[in-house]
Amino acid sequence: MLPEWKQIRSKKITPVYLIIGTEDYIINETKQLLIDNILDGEEVEFNYANLDLEEMPIEAVVQEAESMPFFGDKRLVMANNPLFLTTEKSKNKVEHDTAKLEAYLNEPVDYSVLCFVARVEKLDERKKLTKLLKKTATVIEAKRPNENELKKWIEAKISENHMQMSQTAITRLIELTSGQLTTAMNELQKLMLYCFDTKEITVQDVESLVVRSLEQNIFLLLDKMIAMDIGGALRIYYDLLKQKEEPIKILALISSQFRLLNQLKLLEQQGYSQQQAATKLKVHPFRVKLASKQAKNFSERQLNQALKRLAEIDFEMKTGFGDKEQKLEWFLFELQDNRQKSV
Repeated sequence: MLPEWKQIRSKKITPVYLIIGTEDYIINETKQLLIDNILDGEEVEFNYANLDLEEMPIEAVVQEAESMPFFGDKRLVMANNPLFLTTEKSKNKVEHDTAKLEAYLNEPVDYSVLCFVARVEKLDERKKLTKLLKKTATVIEAKRPNENELKKWIEAKISENHMQMSQTAITRLIELTSGQLTTAMNELQKLMLYCFDTKEITVQDVESLVVRSLEQNIFLLLDKMIAMDIGGALRIYYDLLKQKEEPIKILALISSQFRLLNQLKLLEQQGYSQQQAATKLKVHPFRVKLASKQAKNFSERQLNQALKRLAEIDFEMKTGFGDKEQKLEWFLFELQDNRQKSV
């Protein structure tokens, strides 16, 4: 749990908050915590405002914050998309009188809580207003956690609900949700409901209940190919077709994964660490970690051959040449044959 969350739950509320980051789970949980700990039941209808700064000027938001609460002690104002604090350009030409916000930040009212929600990686630190806001607000970072941090999030949620889950089960949950906090916590909620009576979540529960994304199925398909399990790879492929996934979409994801393996192999040869590679390629570090293991099973020549063949299949599919489903099936057999020859 974030230290700022503990403060909110202890009713130690500050006049201004700033949420920065793109992790939906942290953003949504923070917003709900503020609502639950500032407003009582029916007060939400009268004293809660959820506003978009892409649609209304900042002076209107300040006016909302300065309005007296109705049938309650506090008002809560959410100000979403403060792009004037970033380097991003606004799609809508809303003019903001930032002097009004500056005056408010220097002397906020004691009966309102104003929370800015910036779904960006960072603000423009050169701006005077950004510096003032970060100085006066309680800043909550909604950043993507690394693998160890994600484990702590899951462990905390398990402990909070008085349940048990082995490290193996936690690791498997992280793998099946591609290291995504929001997805992992959503799936964990489902697992906790299912295992409510036993109070224990097993690896088998995770395998049975966690929904695999298309991307995760593609990753597992390649794992089967690496293990020389053509039957297992084909079963995953046929299951995807039964789920009405388009062959061209499956092809695109297989191509994307092979490109990632090729890029990682080249970067590792240049001395890049996994974290450095993740930053350069703008890919989640956990995905890079798993892909690095896969890349070790292919030579540079094999990866280039696979990418060339996938590009040919893509062209053939888009020009209506041959059976789309069969083309990918044959690609898997070709890949298996090339892997066997290299062993």
